[in-house]
Amino acid sequence: MDSLYDRLRDPSHTGDRRCWPCTVVNVVLLLVAAAFVARRRSRSLAAVLGGVGAAAIAVRGYLVPFTPRFAPRLVSWLPGDPFGHGDPTPIGASRTLGESGTPDASDRTGTDDPPDAPAAPDASGSLGDETDAEDAGEAVLSALLDRGVVVADDRSVALDEEFRDAWRAEMETLRARDDDGLAAALREAGPDGAVVDVVESNGWAGDDRRWFVVSDGSDDPANESWLTRPVALAEAAAVRALADETDLPATRRAQAAAPLRTLLQACPVCDGPVEETTETDCCGGPGGTRPDAPDDVLACADCGARLYTFE
Repeated sequence: MDSLYDRLRDPSHTGDRRCWPCTVVNVVLLLVAAAFVARRRSRSLAAVLGGVGAAAIAVRGYLVPFTPRFAPRLVSWLPGDPFGHGDPTPIGASRTLGESGTPDASDRTGTDDPPDAPAAPDASGSLGDETDAEDAGEAVLSALLDRGVVVADDRSVALDEEFRDAWRAEMETLRARDDDGLAAALREAGPDGAVVDVVESNGWAGDDRRWFVVSDGSDDPANESWLTRPVALAEAAAVRALADETDLPATRRAQAAAPLRTLLQACPVCDGPVEETTETDCCGGPGGTRPDAPDDVLACADCGARLYTFE
């Protein structure tokens, strides 16, 4: 049975995911409030306020509501980089969706990185095949429109609600699987002959995640796509939903997985709201915390899972 501490603790803003700018801002505000109460009311009341506030910061990550929305941006204007944000963009494999609608691969630094230059793959790999990328994007969009998976008006494209429900149900099913079970789902969802390996990061750039590497089995890095667990969940579930709801061929289903990710509204990991933000690692995940923030991304507002990188 979980302890009271475990029930009160917010893991998305504490422990390894604690945002130190948020913590520092809250501590400063708490000290100011306690000093004001001690001067105007009583020291005992100030002590109670300080104790309760400190406990809240310890177990919840912050005390003042909406702190993650303003605290990192405030401290970003301090000289230097006191909280070690530096360059938040990991060096290594990067596959992002271009205008064509299919991922573009860049050079990857793999598990043999020298110890003085650790690097991690980017989080935007995809199941989709990059062959004929320029033509595939339009073909995928046309196929999704024809099957009623997405609907379009003059300004935007959105998921059909029935398909969204089917996709979400598949994500909930796959969420319960362990890494090996999810890898099996990716093999079924990927192109014919796809090989899926689960790889530990081994501390690349301080990263401790596992990656799902989808390849053709040739050991050629150019034919590998590195997926984080949130992306793997979303894409495998999308392909499974497309298989149930449409007559799209397997190759086209895999190609559609990345474009569909741009339309996520709920996190595949925790069902939290998905929002467009930037890649800076703060508050346990992406957040627009610096004036020179990098790529725009889709990320979960609750758990920080990065789900798509726009370029």
